[in-house]
Amino acid sequence: MKRSRAQKKAELLAEAEALIESLLDWDEQTNQPNLRQIEAEVLDLRRQFGQRLAQAVIADQEAQQPAAAPHCPQCGQTLRYKGQKGANIETRLGPLAIERGYYYCARCQSGLFPLSDQLELVDGRWSEDVARQAVWLSGLVPFEQAEAILQEIGQVNISRSSIWRRTARWGAQFQALTERERAQANAVPEKWQPPSRAVEADRRMGVAMDGMMVHVRQEGWKELKIGAVFDLEVRLGKDEHTREPVHMAHAVHNSYVAHLGGPEVFGEMVFAEARRRGWEQAQDTQVVADGAAWIWHQADLHFGRSRQLVDWYHADEHLANAAKLFKGDGTPAFQLWLNSHETALYQGHAARIACELEQAANDLPQVAADLRREAGYFHEHQQRMNYLEMREEEYVIGSGMVEGGAKQYQARLCGPGMRWSRKHVEKLIPIRSAILSGRFTDVWRQVYNSPPS
Repeated sequence: MKRSRAQKKAELLAEAEALIESLLDWDEQTNQPNLRQIEAEVLDLRRQFGQRLAQAVIADQEAQQPAAAPHCPQCGQTLRYKGQKGANIETRLGPLAIERGYYYCARCQSGLFPLSDQLELVDGRWSEDVARQAVWLSGLVPFEQAEAILQEIGQVNISRSSIWRRTARWGAQFQALTERERAQANAVPEKWQPPSRAVEADRRMGVAMDGMMVHVRQEGWKELKIGAVFDLEVRLGKDEHTREPVHMAHAVHNSYVAHLGGPEVFGEMVFAEARRRGWEQAQDTQVVADGAAWIWHQADLHFGRSRQLVDWYHADEHLANAAKLFKGDGTPAFQLWLNSHETALYQGHAARIACELEQAANDLPQVAADLRREAGYFHEHQQRMNYLEMREEEYVIGSGMVEGGAKQYQARLCGPGMRWSRKHVEKLIPIRSAILSGRFTDVWRQVYNSPPS
C-alpha cells in the first residue's frame, strides 16, 4: 500500500530521533571520549541512518511499480506475478534488505524483477558502486589487499573470492570493448573516404612499444606486449651534458594498451588507441622503441608516416657492449672509445660505428660473431638513430614512458608467487590498462549496462 508523504516523513523523523537519543545516551555514559571514539560512534549512526533512508526510498519505489504485469523480453507474453521475494544487497551504505515483486514466464521458463531493473542491479547482490570499486581495486592491488582496503576504508564486506569473480565478469566486458574498438579502428571502410583535414597545428603525438614477461600456468613465461600513446609537450630543461637550459620534448598524457599474444593483434590495438586519441589530427608524430624487429614491422604497418627512433638508452647499451668486446671491460681504452663513440652515435653516425665494428670483427676472431651482431644492430637501425636531429626538432629520444608503463603492469601481474591462468590474466589486463590510462570510469560506464559479451 502506498503511503503518503507525511507518513514517510514521520517514520524517518522517528528513526532520526531514536538515533539522536542513542548518541546523546552514549555521550552521557562515556567518560571523556577521544576523537577516535567520537568518530566511530557518529560514523556508525550515520551508517545506520543511511541504510534506513535507502531502504525507505527503495520500498517506496517498489510500491510505485506499475499495476499491469510486464511482458517477457524474449517472447512478449504477459508475465505472471509470483509474489514478493527478498534480497540482501551489499552497498556502500552497508547491506540493504529489500523486497521485490517477481514475474515469471512459463513459456521461456525465466523471470524478472522490475525493481531490480530500475535499480540497475546488474551484478546480482552487489550495487554498481561496490562492484566498480572492487574491480578498480583489483586492477591496482592483489585481491586479498582489495578485500582489506574495502573493509578498512569503506566498511564494505566483500570477500577476495567475490572480488575475483567481479573482476572475471567485468574484465570480460572490458576485454570485449577493447576488441570492438580494435575491430572498428582497423576495419576496411565500405567506401573511400578522404583523409581528415582537421589537423591540429600545434599537436604532436608519439607511440612507444615494448614488452615484459608474465608467468602463465602450463605455458611458462610469456611476453606481454605493451604500447603507450602520448602527447609531446616541450618544456624548458637542462641539457644532460652541458647543463645549459634547452627546450626539450616530454611525453605527457600517456595511455596504454597491452596484449598477451602475437604482434599482429597488438599492433592493431596500438593503432586503435592512437586513433581514439586523435592521431590522425596531429601535425607531427613519432614512434620510439628498442630494436626488436616485430616492433618496427608493426610501426611500418600502422605508423608508416611517423618519424622512427630507436630508444637512445637501448642504443647506448649496445654501444657499451661493443666497447667491452672491442677494448676490454673496464680498461682505459674501453672508456675512451665509448665516450668518443657515444658522441658520434648521438650525432647520427651509426653507419660509421657499424663499419668500424665490422673491421674490428676481422681483426678479433675470438669475439668476431658478437662484434658482427652489434655491427648489424647499428647498420639495421642507422636511419632510426639521428638523435641530435630529433632532439633539436623537439622529439623525445627515450622510451621511458612505455618502460615505466611496463613496470606498472609488472607491479600488478608479477608479484611474489603470482601465476595466472591465461583466461583470467587476459581479463585483468584491460582493467589495468584502463586504470593506467586514466579512463577506468569512462570504460566502466560503457560496459556496465551493455549487453553481455
